[in-house]
Order: sequence, then structure tokens, then C-alpha cells
Amino acid sequence: MGDIELSLLDPGEADDRHFLILAEHPELQQAVEDDQDEIILHGNLMNPRLHISMHEIVANQLWTDDPPEAWPTAERLMALGYERHEILHMLGSVVSGEAWRTTQHKEPFDPDRFRAGLEALPDSWEADRAEL
Repeated sequence: MGDIELSLLDPGEADDRHFLILAEHPELQQAVEDDQDEIILHGNLMNPRLHISMHEIVANQLWTDDPPEAWPTAERLMALGYERHEILHMLGSVVSGEAWRTTQHKEPFDPDRFRAGLEALPDSWEADRAEL
């Protein structure tokens, strides 16, 4: 990534967003380039590609306003004092919860449940964080 001039990238382009998101995660960048499936970061085992992919999904949702509840949720969380990166993680937690139910429990995507997950932020996020 050292050869890419980030200021020339267009966040409106999905491919460019990938590199912008990757640049925001220098601690994951090398692991992605080395094709590592797992790393330990801040004491947590994580898949670096999955983490970057979740950021991309959320960024795409916000950029395309789909679902339309995502952007107002982000604005609400920002007004509550949460930082941009943490807000992306909060929104990603709702996305990953739905993805988990769909892939592991074979449940169909439920837009009402997804919207309820967004509405439950930040309380659901704080409750999950308190359990760690």
C-alpha cells in the first residue's frame, strides 16, 4: 500500500474505499498482505480480512443509504459523543449479528430485526463491552 497516494482515492468508489479503510488499519494491513487468517490484536483473536470486510460493508451501507436507518443511527451515536471508528464498529456489530444468524442458524435476513439492532445502539454495544 505504500505506493498508493491516498489523497487521490475517491471514497465514492467501492474499490478506493477498500484501500482507504485498509489505510486506517495499519495494524491489520500487513496481516492482510501476508494472507494471515488470524492475528491477536489488543488481546483478541481476529480475522483481519473479516474485520476489514465488516468496515467495508458498513461504509457501503452509509455511502448508499441502504438501509436508510444506518446514517441516522451513525449521526445519533456521534451526537452521543462516540468516535467515528467506534461507531463503525457498533454498526458492524449489527451487521455481523445478522450475518451470523443467517450463516450459522440458517435464519433468513430479517430487516425488522436489523433495524431493531440499530435502534438498540449504543446500549447493546455497551452491554457487550461490559461482558468482556
